[in-house]
Amino acid sequence: MKARAKKAIFARLRAAASPGLPRPSAPTIPRRPGQGVADFESFARALAPLGPTFELARTPEEAQAALAGYAAANAVTTAVRWEHPDLDAVAAAETLTGAGVAVIAPEELPDRVCPSLAAVDLGVTAVAYALCATGSLILAAAPGRERGTPLVPRLHVALVAKSRLLPDLPAMFDRFAGGPMPSAVNCVSGVSSTGDIEFVYVRGVHGPLAVHVIGLDWL
Repeated sequence: MKARAKKAIFARLRAAASPGLPRPSAPTIPRRPGQGVADFESFARALAPLGPTFELARTPEEAQAALAGYAAANAVTTAVRWEHPDLDAVAAAETLTGAGVAVIAPEELPDRVCPSLAAVDLGVTAVAYALCATGSLILAAAPGRERGTPLVPRLHVALVAKSRLLPDLPAMFDRFAGGPMPSAVNCVSGVSSTGDIEFVYVRGVHGPLAVHVIGLDWL
């Protein structure tokens, strides 16, 4: 549509609108200051009904064992990872390689990312934040952090540092308001699923079949 035609349509809509009608104010998100809890106990409690599994690691060695154990239990042979300091803190790439997994770095992905990621078993990421009220993982895209990594492979492992726990969604908005917004932000609450077709519950239609969260209690 040309710009002139678009402006003409908007002008007719504005002219047709009654000036006397009240305009709703911007929506606000209710919150209770000081009552939000941000700890792994509340996060795991909110996460459990959503489908993902959770494992708490108190040391880097425990996190490495959890990551290698999950890969072995799910017959993972290929994985793609993010470039992120939280992954470096547990030597995620080296741990998976030592477990016999072929690990793809972000710079090794081809131009057509999604078809390549669909053939990979596991996506390994960190999070921007994790919300304890809803068990949500906040995934922010950035250079070296392909947005499809946690969404396209059949499995997703998210490493959640304790310092990235937030009580709720308003707290996340407060954090993002302090700097430039990422190119994409995904709020993932549970395992991908749908019941759109005849109310038949199907898992993994537009996302991973399973999500596993490893909490990094020392970080």
